Amino acid sequence: MDKSKYLFLTIFWIAIVLTMAISLATGHDRWQLLPVFGASIIVSIALMVLPNNNSIPGLFPGLAGTGIVGVLASAILCYYYPIFTFPVPTGRYAVGTTTIDLLDNSRTELCDSMNRSHRELVVRVWYPIVSTNAVKSPYLEDARLIPSGVFSHLGAIVTNAVRDAPMVATAVPFPVVIYSPSWSGFKTDNTFGTEELASQGFVAIGLEHPCSVPIALYPDGRVIYSNLSADYTSSDAAMTKFLSVGAQQLALRTQDVRFVLDRLPQIATNRLFKGNLDLNNIGIFGHSFGGAVAAQACAIDPRLKAGLNMDGLLFGSAAKLGAKQPFLFMNSDYPRPTASDLNSPHGTHRRSSLTDEWGFGQRERWLRQHGGYNLTIRAATHANFSDAPLKSRINNGGGKISTDRAMKIINAYTVAFFDRELKGRPSPLLERQSGSPFPEVTFDRYPQP
Repeated sequence: MDKSKYLFLTIFWIAIVLTMAISLATGHDRWQLLPVFGASIIVSIALMVLPNNNSIPGLFPGLAGTGIVGVLASAILCYYYPIFTFPVPTGRYAVGTTTIDLLDNSRTELCDSMNRSHRELVVRVWYPIVSTNAVKSPYLEDARLIPSGVFSHLGAIVTNAVRDAPMVATAVPFPVVIYSPSWSGFKTDNTFGTEELASQGFVAIGLEHPCSVPIALYPDGRVIYSNLSADYTSSDAAMTKFLSVGAQQLALRTQDVRFVLDRLPQIATNRLFKGNLDLNNIGIFGHSFGGAVAAQACAIDPRLKAGLNMDGLLFGSAAKLGAKQPFLFMNSDYPRPTASDLNSPHGTHRRSSLTDEWGFGQRERWLRQHGGYNLTIRAATHANFSDAPLKSRINNGGGKISTDRAMKIINAYTVAFFDRELKGRPSPLLERQSGSPFPEVTFDRYPQP
């Protein structure tokens, strides 16, 4: 075997070893590396076993082409489905995280058909800690949450938070902010935001609502599955059903929020927190349907001092009457429907336009009645208010705005809002009547009537 063959063989064996080493180092099979792994094996075997390979026309160009295609294919797949990192929180504190199991003995879990157990919420908490070099927590802590297929790489993602680290000791307690996720969302779906809040001196509590989240996991090994349909545009009947189910879900989830509020004094005594939670200053925010939950919870529970809706329609009494607490609406960039949209002969388009118009009308009515803040991020879509755009650079639901830029804007206004309303700190972002230092943002402040 001449030197060129040895060189070829060495290169592709190195590729095989590196591919296996990367998979072992992350603790997960990186399916994105399969093309380069497979191509390297094919090339290596061909070079070793084919007799008289010098006499085979086009062998070496063909093998070289196979290797190059494998490398390029893996590079492209790694780019579109990356092992991403969350933005480093910008606050003065490092971030800790823990999980707390809360059992509500006053309610039966109606969707647990096998057990008929009591309603149980496993909440995730992010909080300020002293800076440490300890190992960071994985994004998905239970293997059953790791999806198969193209998103299996999420099992290799780590966060900026340290698991079960003690809260930093300060003379002033930290305000609490509750997070409610989307229609079928998980409590970790806004990790880029909850970590930032914790770094800025807040305790963020992520809820997960059994009977809506696809898989709810419990410390005793119990699992509750659900498959909640989000179809509201395919037919008039589908929209009617969605509104009915939405009303039920709103009642269920706002009761979850109130239950967590009831348990906050108990949570504050957790050994990690040492009673350092400010239970007089509690806010709430939510994405999509979670934004409706945030609004409704504010409307019915005065313990909440401020609310933030990230691109969600409103349901329940809050949809018509609003709430008295300071409130911020964050919106994705979509045009207001025209009269022709609202009367379109195409049912799907008409129903989608009607829901968009409801959103515009709900915000206008709320802001007219109670005042508040309203901002729109140009080129952002609904998914930009979650971690989803980080998970892939293709088919991730994100808008044309860069993912990093959208997260920076969302975090800046979220922190400014809760700083103002829960800590009493003025913010240049919110003090102005309109306009924003971010050119992508349309912002307006509405005074309280």
